[in-house]
Amino acid sequence: MAYLRLPKDVRPAPLIFAISGLDTRKEDMVVTNDLFLKNGIGIFAIDQPGTGQSPLKIDVGSERIFSAALDFLQTRTDVDAKRIVVRGQSWAGYWAAIMGYTEKDRIRGTVVHGVGIHGYFSPEWQSKGLSTEEYLFDLLPARSAVYGVSTREAFLAYGPRMSLLTQGFLDKPSAPMLLINGLKDTQQPIDDLFLLMSRGDPKDVWMNPAGGHMGRSPKWSAPEITQKVVFPWVQRKLQP
Repeated sequence: MAYLRLPKDVRPAPLIFAISGLDTRKEDMVVTNDLFLKNGIGIFAIDQPGTGQSPLKIDVGSERIFSAALDFLQTRTDVDAKRIVVRGQSWAGYWAAIMGYTEKDRIRGTVVHGVGIHGYFSPEWQSKGLSTEEYLFDLLPARSAVYGVSTREAFLAYGPRMSLLTQGFLDKPSAPMLLINGLKDTQQPIDDLFLLMSRGDPKDVWMNPAGGHMGRSPKWSAPEITQKVVFPWVQRKLQP
């Protein structure tokens, strides 16, 4: 299940393809992206694997659910399937990155807003990251649930195979990417941003030196990053 909102009097409408994160759902995505809707860009919101109503847990190949969603969007006459930009926030930045490779010929670009693609999955990082004070809930149960495992040992052993480096993606051609995060992120290692930007095709990067997770800081709130960084980039990529 997913949600689709289209702007008034724009047909066929370009889209922002919004993927929920670890503790957000498609219901959040479809109501927090009004800036796009007000500017003639539709919103397609979908749960990432392991959350909400997604039929899949997180595993290698689970991105196929997003490919199926793109297949569906291409059947609609009210959607401009040639003008779609993907945005993944927090954990979903992983899916946004992988779609940049797997769906490079069907999307205009992808916003990797929160970058966990390799080091994030290591037992060393997870053992350290589970103690972060940036996350307000009990992090181990949340991260374990999306994999479908129940113990710390199983959780730490599960993640490494998800690495985009291990899977051989990083040197492949990709759609345009905008990478966003904060240097002081304690939930996802900033080294993953540097790794992603240094391999494969050139990418655009916005990194807040004072920012935590997703680049947020006292001077850069989440809405400001969306308005001043994400939206202009998406708007440029969706030009006819």
